[in-house]
Amino acid sequence: MNCNAPLINRRILRLHAENAAFVASQVRLGQDGPNFRLVELFDLESRLGGHLDALVMGREAGVELALETLAIAAEFGEVFTAFHVCLHARPDLPLADIAPPEALIWDQVEALGAAAAWCAPERMAARMRDWITGLDPMATWIALEVCGLRRVDPKGHLKPMLTHRDPRVAARAMQLAGELGRADLVPDLVRLCENPEPSLRFQAAWAAALLGDRRAAPAILGTFITPATPAPEARMVAELLPLILDDRACRAAIARLMSDRQTERWGVLATGALGAADTLDWLLRQMAEPVLSRIAGAAFCRITGARLSAESLELAEFPEDPEDPVVAACRQESFIEAKLYWPDPDKLLHWLAPRRSRLVAGTRHLLGLPAWTFQPPIEAAADYQLDQRAVALELATRAPDAPLANWRGAVVPQPRGFTRTW
Repeated sequence: MNCNAPLINRRILRLHAENAAFVASQVRLGQDGPNFRLVELFDLESRLGGHLDALVMGREAGVELALETLAIAAEFGEVFTAFHVCLHARPDLPLADIAPPEALIWDQVEALGAAAAWCAPERMAARMRDWITGLDPMATWIALEVCGLRRVDPKGHLKPMLTHRDPRVAARAMQLAGELGRADLVPDLVRLCENPEPSLRFQAAWAAALLGDRRAAPAILGTFITPATPAPEARMVAELLPLILDDRACRAAIARLMSDRQTERWGVLATGALGAADTLDWLLRQMAEPVLSRIAGAAFCRITGARLSAESLELAEFPEDPEDPVVAACRQESFIEAKLYWPDPDKLLHWLAPRRSRLVAGTRHLLGLPAWTFQPPIEAAADYQLDQRAVALELATRAPDAPLANWRGAVVPQPRGFTRTW
């Protein structure tokens, strides 16, 4: 292909569009993957960048074939690809005219935000100013998502967004306040914890808790995990509650979760976040239950730093996947569960015996160390994405006015290993 006058091969461009959609979805899932490291994400992001570059170089043919792929399946990857290519091909159009209606759907708005964040900042600068101050709520939401993904503070624009007329924009603004460490907005967020809309109450409580509120927000968050709670929100609460509640209150919350089979998964997850040495034997017993076995193994590893595969602590033969409606209802949670190893409780008990004395009573542990010992950057503190997510939350609750470390940022190589740019 000549970069000055590209020779269009529609069959090849179609393959680029299909592959870009697939790889984009894998990047998104892998960013919260239990066994994804920076090197795996760098490989996926490099492949995605190559496919997108080819479509952008194809100009209108690239747009056409990306939209053809979107017409077949409007999932995260297809929406991401089509919108990213349209942003390059149609730089001066308002959002409603950049892409067809089938691409601009609220159900896949995260894909739109991710596609915009994937563009170079100089390409998005003028649009960001227009979108964040404009009247189109979807454009405003996308601008806030770009700010969150790149950890860019919209400064004075953020506070008014907390009470935006569109509840979806208001919820994203609240989440962004937590991600950016905007502790100055805690009083506003605490007031919004009383909002009658559940999604707004949840985001206000999550952000306020992350930013240091230890009165209203924790109590409200503690009521949010029910059988009806969407898996992403349930995971956010289960990860954060043990970091902001005292030991007694946290154990009471975990007991409540374990009393209902539809919330047991989140009780086990919260136990891993609690990091208490005296919960390890209990976690070993949970591994006998097929539905909880893998998440219990992950919680055990979160506390102790054990590595199931590397240290041969998994079952010799993996059983069939059990039916779990909680996991089946969420693609991300299904991905996480499928990537977890099946733990062997007997091997883990033998592994733990000589190491148990290193775990200090009354101390929260993370990856085998006292949680308070962890320091940034998160990619130096933990190898895997879910572990980096845990370290990021630990650091954020310790310094409420600091931004939440971005474990989903783009990966770049350095002379030795990899790091993140945003």
